[in-house]
Amino acid sequence: MSKTLTAPKTKTWMQNAWPEGGDAFQTLYKVVEEKGVLDPKTRLLIMLAAASLQRCKHCVGHQVQRLQEEVGATDREIAETMMLASLAAAGTNMAWAKEVFEERLGK
Repeated sequence: MSKTLTAPKTKTWMQNAWPEGGDAFQTLYKVVEEKGVLDPKTRLLIMLAAASLQRCKHCVGHQVQRLQEEVGATDREIAETMMLASLAAAGTNMAWAKEVFEERLGK
C-alpha cells in the first residue's frame, strides 16, 4: 500500500495533441495528488465521489481499482462513498427544484 498517490506514467492523449497542455495537466495532477494533507484513501474516495457524480463509468472503474489496489478500500467504503455522493446530488437537485417550483409554479 503506497503512502502517496502518483500521476499516471503513460502519455495522455492531450500530451500528444497539445504537449504544453498535457504537461500542465500532468503537473496539476501530480501536485494535487502528492502534496495534500488528506490521506491517500480519503483523496481517492473524494475522487470516486466526483467521478460518480459526473457519471464517468471509466473514471469510476479506475478509481475503484485504485482504491482496492493502492489503499485497500473495502467494498463497504466504496459503496458508502458512492451513496453519499448520490445523496448530496439528490439534495442539491431538490433545492434547485424548489427554486424552480417557487418561481414558476408555486404562485
